[in-house]
Amino acid sequence: MKIISGKSIFASFILIIIFSFIINSFLSDKSILNNKEKLKNVLLNKVPKKNKDKILGVKIRQENKKGEKFLIVAESLIESESFDKKIILENSLTTINQKGILTIISAGHAILSNNYDNFDFSNKVKITKELRKFVLKTNSLTGTFEKGNYYTNEDVYIVSGNTKIKGKGLDVKKNGQYIKIKGKATLNMLLYNKK
Repeated sequence: MKIISGKSIFASFILIIIFSFIINSFLSDKSILNNKEKLKNVLLNKVPKKNKDKILGVKIRQENKKGEKFLIVAESLIESESFDKKIILENSLTTINQKGILTIISAGHAILSNNYDNFDFSNKVKITKELRKFVLKTNSLTGTFEKGNYYTNEDVYIVSGNTKIKGKGLDVKKNGQYIKIKGKATLNMLLYNKK
């Protein structure tokens, strides 16, 4: 009968421990990846009930009474327990389809309330309407989707067709039917040459 030395047992024991660490590490990395994939594909029909609940990788689809469709994608979402059920989003991208006219809104921080009608965007806000060749950039924007009214007291940069406007403060009514720059503004128009 062959006797196994203490060194061989010790070496085997060390190898088993090393392999168990490697296998455990591999399995935990795989479960983290699976959890991240699940978080990225969360489709919300109901929002969390507690302030402390933070959902990562959010995608929300809504349709209002007028048939306008909203798609909101954000890195995270928290619902407050306030009366108006505020939804707080980080790094959000909102796409609004108004009878084929797409509006895209991006913001680093967004608060939605009143069943997604009222909004308060901040931190690098950008609104784009490609069909109308319209871009608005500012640092904060507050308003309502249904009425199409919004305002800011921050600096604004607007491109509309061949017109560029830089100013301080903005007041918009009825989705752009009335636009007022509150402070001083500069207007640049690019004139086309006919050949």
